[in-house]
Amino acid sequence: MEFWLRRRCRPPTGPGAAAEARREVHRLADQALFVGHVVSRASENDAALIASELVAHADGECVLELRLASDGLDILVVGARPPFPAPTGRGPYVFWWDLVTMLAQDVTVRRRTPSSGTVVRVHVDAERPAG
Repeated sequence: MEFWLRRRCRPPTGPGAAAEARREVHRLADQALFVGHVVSRASENDAALIASELVAHADGECVLELRLASDGLDILVVGARPPFPAPTGRGPYVFWWDLVTMLAQDVTVRRRTPSSGTVVRVHVDAERPAG
């Protein structure tokens, strides 16, 4: 997969983190349009919501990386905190994680060391129609 555009930032912690993540997604979509690649409004909005939820539920500081490729948007969050099932196989119901997995075409969670956090990669197709 060839990447055309990439944005990387460290959103502030606290209430402004989710809003900053959404702004970064919209900036990437604007840049994509500038180079002639259209991201549907529905896909842009899905990506903005996913990025804001992952950043809002991160452990303290995190790194948000957004990539635009020919087939869609990739959202990577280092320091994300996805809900992992309890050892019994049953975990608490977590609405925001269900929302992320429902809107994404692909979700990958990679656990890292405790000091570097978890990496969540989410892919959203660029051409999802509205509705």
